[in-house]
Amino acid sequence: EAYLRLDTDKILLRCNVYTPDHVVVQDVKLLESVAVTDGLKAGGWILINAAERPADLSALTGYQLACVDGTGIAIRNELGTRTHPIINTAMIGAFARMLEVPSLGAIADAIAEDIPIKPEQNIRASKQAYDKVQLYGLVE
Repeated sequence: EAYLRLDTDKILLRCNVYTPDHVVVQDVKLLESVAVTDGLKAGGWILINAAERPADLSALTGYQLACVDGTGIAIRNELGTRTHPIINTAMIGAFARMLEVPSLGAIADAIAEDIPIKPEQNIRASKQAYDKVQLYGLVE
């Protein structure tokens, strides 16, 4: 697990997130072994790193679903290796499209400033994921 808090104000809270607004699942196989919706607020988004929509969505009823092939995007942009792709910038691009914030420009600026290795490929991966994420909406 990892946690990220986003706010326009300074965040002073330093603890686990027990009731997230949204969840990012970085490997679709986690749906088989982890209760990804634990504590998730009703109607929250679940972004899954998956090439296609999972067949069994019964555990995701009542939440909004988005999927993006972050692994494929990372591999095509030579981020990491085929066996260990680095998907973080692809996933933030998809997340930004899903929530409509932050802007792609803000993401590109942050990558250029904070990621010294392959910044162009990382920016491209975030844009590709932003463009390719599938927003399915509420699972019923």
